[in-house]
Amino acid sequence: MHPSLYLTAEPVQGLRSIEDVRRSIQSGYGKKLWNRQLEAAEVDLKAEPYVPSSLSPSREIQHAKHNNADFTICHTVGQRVLRAALIHLLTGDKRMKEDALRQLECVFDDKQWPLWCDNAHLQFGDPPVDLRTGMLASSLSVAYDWLHPFLSQAERDSIVSGISRRAIEPYLERIQSSEQPWWYTALHNWTTCIVGGLGIAGMALGDDHPDSQALIDAADPMMKKCLKEYGPEGEFNESIGYSGAIRLLIDYYHVRRYQSQNKDNRLGVWPFPEAIYWAIYFAKPPGTAVTFGDGHINSPVQANHAAAIASAAQDPVLQDFYLNYGELDERTGNDVYQILCYEDTLHPKSPQGILPLGKVFHAYGKCISNRTSWDPISTECFVSSKAGREDNHAHNDIGQVCIDGYGEPLVIDLGTPPSGYPDMKYYDVIHKFYNYSTLGHNILTIDGREAGTTVDQSGEIVRSVFEEENGALWNLDLTKAYTGVRSVRRSLIHLFPGTIAVLDQAELIKEEPVCLRWHTAGKCEPDASGRFSFRGEKAGLSAQIISLTDQAATFTSDQHEYKYPYNENRLGELYEQRRENYIEATVTTKKIRFLTLFQVIPPDEEISQWEGAKNAWSITSGGNQSQVTLSDNSLVVSQPKTKRQLEINL
Repeated sequence: MHPSLYLTAEPVQGLRSIEDVRRSIQSGYGKKLWNRQLEAAEVDLKAEPYVPSSLSPSREIQHAKHNNADFTICHTVGQRVLRAALIHLLTGDKRMKEDALRQLECVFDDKQWPLWCDNAHLQFGDPPVDLRTGMLASSLSVAYDWLHPFLSQAERDSIVSGISRRAIEPYLERIQSSEQPWWYTALHNWTTCIVGGLGIAGMALGDDHPDSQALIDAADPMMKKCLKEYGPEGEFNESIGYSGAIRLLIDYYHVRRYQSQNKDNRLGVWPFPEAIYWAIYFAKPPGTAVTFGDGHINSPVQANHAAAIASAAQDPVLQDFYLNYGELDERTGNDVYQILCYEDTLHPKSPQGILPLGKVFHAYGKCISNRTSWDPISTECFVSSKAGREDNHAHNDIGQVCIDGYGEPLVIDLGTPPSGYPDMKYYDVIHKFYNYSTLGHNILTIDGREAGTTVDQSGEIVRSVFEEENGALWNLDLTKAYTGVRSVRRSLIHLFPGTIAVLDQAELIKEEPVCLRWHTAGKCEPDASGRFSFRGEKAGLSAQIISLTDQAATFTSDQHEYKYPYNENRLGELYEQRRENYIEATVTTKKIRFLTLFQVIPPDEEISQWEGAKNAWSITSGGNQSQVTLSDNSLVVSQPKTKRQLEINL
């Protein structure tokens, strides 16, 4: 019976019927979501059908220029058809059905849509099948399920034929060949998007397509394997910027739940709630994601998919996360599925007093998060770090540390290059693009050598302590990531609210030049003692790098620049020169000891400087004096006035 996915024609225990959805959009947040869809639909009615050269407010112009079927245009097309189909289903507005059919006719047209594939992925085999194939097949098939009762047989045949010809037939040809495509068994977002997306198409088309069951049979075992790729606490095998990829599995199992009439419901159990909590810990107020690995700098938190998991797990903290951040991403924040996933009877609860302020995640990137509060808009200080390397979308960022203050980035990760990835021909020398390089991160570099590039060349979190009243500390052993060393260690103390001390220690096999870089959100220069500071729009930062070696260190500042031929993206467009600022301390020695002191300065407060020498330093900010003392065996950060103190054994 149609419709049967995301909502049912008749009541089914545990599932949402058409009437349930109609009730949920009459008031509250559900009505807000619905009104936004109605407004967007009215805009769609006035627009021509979208093609790969179409512009939209959130789309990078280069993709339109190259007539490229990128994520944004394929998502936009899917949402337009889903939106029109759902509004028609719930209201009977025939204009919406006509608009959906108009866009469907366009996207099935080989001349208007030459490819259901990104131009950058054409080298991955023929016939071309990629992420866009999975996206379009999934969205358009679900829309077909919603439109089905109102279509003529000729209209049904036309839609099923279009999806089959553009997606199902090339997909089956690829996976049934003697050499299965790499993405079929990759167990990351390509697998969940393509294999899962075609599985959703099979469930949506049902008896109307002869290969529907084959699509489901291909998807089910692979989706189960993808679930097992998640770490014990929801960690994904890609960088945090890709944590939203859990949405693809959520979509699959949400549809599976409806297709099985609620007999196959696993959204409320591992790894789904855990994966959202992993994202919560790396969501920086006021709503950007930590940029480790291939994340995009200042990218909004992806949270709209959390509504489905909050409902399935009946978890008010997940509901709070969704309500705070679900609308921020302009590309996906107005997702049609939210209307069908958001449960208006589940009341949100702030994580404050429920979740610890800091946490370690030991799988994959081995990431660490610590903050002064769970305020979603601004917290006095947020510190993030990592010891590991992800399986996919990894950068040479092992040991990375970043600092935010009062909702503003201060010590930053540069993320992925602007406007898309480099061409695949450069992937053997990817570290020539500074974003991927050790030199593009806040870590040690020895004689200019890149850190290891394999998953086993990774660091370890040796120890971590989180104290709700005082702050946190952790020790990282990064030795495996480097060559020519006997040991490399990084120790960090974050004393609340905003005092951070980072100690880097390394013993080399021979004397070599070593540099430590810190990338700052504001332009600044160090003085002869290694002090540097700047003020952003809200917070300020006062810092000092102290070299504790026999050899004198030099302190300089510079800015990154993309240089030919490593200065263009995969479409051949030149990268924007962002010229990110960094401070560098350099020394030639065999034993390294760099101590870097940071103080987050509150808004409207004059920036003070670190003072001290030998083994004791202090700074006054926010009415408190923070003191740092260092010996051979320990690092101590304290505040005499508040009696806060943390000590880390070295």
